[in-house]
Amino acid sequence: MSDSYEPDKQDLKMQIEKSGKPLEIVVSSLLDKYKWKSVTNTDTFVDREEGKLRDIDICASRDDLLPRIGNLQLETYLTLECKNDPGMAWIFFTRPFKFNVVDIAGQYIDEIQMATRNTENVEIMEMILKKSQLHYENDAFKNVAVTYDRVFLHPPKNYDPQRENQRGKKRKNHLLEAISQLKKYIDWAMDQEVRKRSQVLPYTIEMYFPCIVFQGYMYEATVKENGGVELERRNHILLRTLYRSPYSVYEKGILVDVICDSPFSEKRFSDYNELVCRDMESLKEVLTQHSDEIGHRITDTLELIESTRRRE
Repeated sequence: MSDSYEPDKQDLKMQIEKSGKPLEIVVSSLLDKYKWKSVTNTDTFVDREEGKLRDIDICASRDDLLPRIGNLQLETYLTLECKNDPGMAWIFFTRPFKFNVVDIAGQYIDEIQMATRNTENVEIMEMILKKSQLHYENDAFKNVAVTYDRVFLHPPKNYDPQRENQRGKKRKNHLLEAISQLKKYIDWAMDQEVRKRSQVLPYTIEMYFPCIVFQGYMYEATVKENGGVELERRNHILLRTLYRSPYSVYEKGILVDVICDSPFSEKRFSDYNELVCRDMESLKEVLTQHSDEIGHRITDTLELIESTRRRE
């Protein structure tokens, strides 16, 4: 190929705009605007199931709403996957839902869990979460998605969704990929914290908010008793999913926010940002009101752990 060769920039532009990268940059810039800290694009982590390096689109943290309270430090992380899935609609099948702290057991970790390397010990977090008011308890989420699918907006000729290995069937599943990336990243990030903590003040409590930002068409599917399906277009759906951490003998719950717009609008993401900020304010209020009690309970437990180790 000669040095004078010049690719068709219009063709390159069209291909780039079909990917999720432009959306990722837009969302990152909004996080900067909303005063999130350490906004990281393409944060690399280890997929411990497959032993491979993978990337999460965006990870950000915020501490201005959550100053240190006594011996407690609450750290919050926003983890996002940005997807543009042209030609496909995302369908989420919902069922009635009532929030419980175990539904987000895979999204939080505290000092005792880290010290014992036992993520089943959630006594402190259960106390905090039961006294707080998170957006997962919002009346808007009386129904939550428990499974999902992708459907062609314009299916290929003679397309049969029941058949395997047909034309169009091998398209990359951006929805499945995004959910998997979020779960594996949070699991990896928590594992890093468990390994490095050395029981020094302040006592750390970590909370993760996973979210998929999708540019396209999204629908809630409600299945009737006769098996018929009703579809309603949605801009925000909560997905309930599970995963098993190496530190757990039980499956851990994760709730993933899916934010959708076509075309993408700042207001949609701004509304979600406000929900998360209110969650942080609620957690801060609980920690402020009960900091002495929480701090003493953590201290007593850690001292008991250390005493037991010395006798062994």
